[in-house]
Amino acid sequence: MKKALSFAVALGLVAGLASVASAADMLTIHGDARWRGVYKNNAPMMYGADFRVADDTQNNTVQEMDQRYRVNADLQINDDVKINGRVALADQIFGNDQAMNYYVDRANMTIKTLGGSWTLGRQDASWGNKFLAYGLSVDRVKATYKAGDLTYGGYLQKNKEGADISAENGDGDNDTWGAFLVGKAGDASWGLLLNYVKDDTNATKASGKDTGYLVDPFVTAKVGPATVMAELVYKGGDLLKNSEDKAIWGGFVAGAMDMAPVSVKGLIAYYKNNEGTGVGGSGRDCDNDFAPSLLIGTCNETAIIDFGGTTSTGDDSTYLVGAGVDFKASDKVTVGALVGYLMATDKGGYCTTAGCEEAASLVEVDLTASYELAQNATYNFGIAYGSPDKFSEKDDPIIVVGNRVDVKW
Repeated sequence: MKKALSFAVALGLVAGLASVASAADMLTIHGDARWRGVYKNNAPMMYGADFRVADDTQNNTVQEMDQRYRVNADLQINDDVKINGRVALADQIFGNDQAMNYYVDRANMTIKTLGGSWTLGRQDASWGNKFLAYGLSVDRVKATYKAGDLTYGGYLQKNKEGADISAENGDGDNDTWGAFLVGKAGDASWGLLLNYVKDDTNATKASGKDTGYLVDPFVTAKVGPATVMAELVYKGGDLLKNSEDKAIWGGFVAGAMDMAPVSVKGLIAYYKNNEGTGVGGSGRDCDNDFAPSLLIGTCNETAIIDFGGTTSTGDDSTYLVGAGVDFKASDKVTVGALVGYLMATDKGGYCTTAGCEEAASLVEVDLTASYELAQNATYNFGIAYGSPDKFSEKDDPIIVVGNRVDVKW
């Protein structure tokens, strides 16, 4: 009751602001709503931390629906000051008789001062071509400056505050210091992100792993009907290396050719030395958004595995190749198909001999369709067939069907 009342008060405040501010064109409200339903048969993600199907005695079929609503508000107080906030009603699964989860995942102020723009508070941390991070909310103090076609700046990001305040362990914080540079040239854009992470908490101090760094360049280029996208991530330093003291790195290159009403596309992605925990948490932020196919990438409701989310250790490798075609059948209808090959791990596949290192792979075929239901409302449908090898003892075929309705305003 208390949560419901507090949320009602929050909505009342937003509505009040809207009534006062809209007359002065101060407030802009936008957002999105989503309903989705999914059917999965022989889907490995149902067995928790491992990407392999456990055995035929477990229930290996899932049918469920969920929904999410997000409202974003920008309050332009004057030419130099803006307030931003976003409220989310998130991920209620139908039929569980549960109260809908809600939270404020962004709340920040942006002030034009000292020759640039300073943003303080919980803010969007999207970067590049979505391989590292997209749509994440983090607590930062960020400064942004511009010089011609260049945008540059830096930030202090608070990952954890005061976890263990003691003399030998400093302030107990986990902080990221970052710098970024983004440029444009015609129809091409590029960028470089540099992070230095300092972990001053007890656990990492005891192990001696308290610092790390990350490098992430990206590029997007459009030449006539062709578009090329690429991104690379490199994690080094004691804190971000794996348990065998090896740097973690990966990236992807994707291309598309628009020959209306047909477009063709292809992708190659690779990841090295990651020590993930399988489906549901590979330790990489990009797993929440890097979704190259219906079966790969956890931001897809149909996904069965993270890209790079393996169960093995050391010098494990993951790679993916895929090619597809989309056809715009009418102003409202688009259909598509994709074929992909994933080597999920070259070390942790199913085998019966102790200490053996088998590669686990997956051949995937996707069929997709989208239909414009109304202005700002789209229906999307997808069906995927996966043929696994070394995922389990029997390697039963995987079938996933997903559909969703998206409304954006």
